[in-house]
Amino acid sequence: MRFIDSDTNFPISSAVVHGGKVFEAVVTGIPDGDRRPVPGGAAAEMREAFRQLDLLLKEAGVDRKAICTARLYLHDVLKDVAEVNAVWKEYFGSHPVVRRCYGVVLQSGMKVEAAFTAEIP
Repeated sequence: MRFIDSDTNFPISSAVVHGGKVFEAVVTGIPDGDRRPVPGGAAAEMREAFRQLDLLLKEAGVDRKAICTARLYLHDVLKDVAEVNAVWKEYFGSHPVVRRCYGVVLQSGMKVEAAFTAEIP
């Protein structure tokens, strides 16, 4: 098992590759080193989450085309899903990732948290 972007102060990592074939990551709209989400709402947070995801995927040796499943957690799913969907389309284009979207209470003022699974060839 290989952990990616591990926190030095708390036992948590942003991503893991296990079995040499499966990549899993959790990203938010909070940049590394910050305590609050980027300003601009759910769309801005989704863009920041994708920025972080790209870095993690690069470290794992794959790109976004390797992603097969996603779970989105939105603080206000009914209000924010449309703008998150627009950013989603920009990022994935025609790559048809299986996605689930849930309305949840998120910490630290976040509007978006996302989890992704990818295949490592």
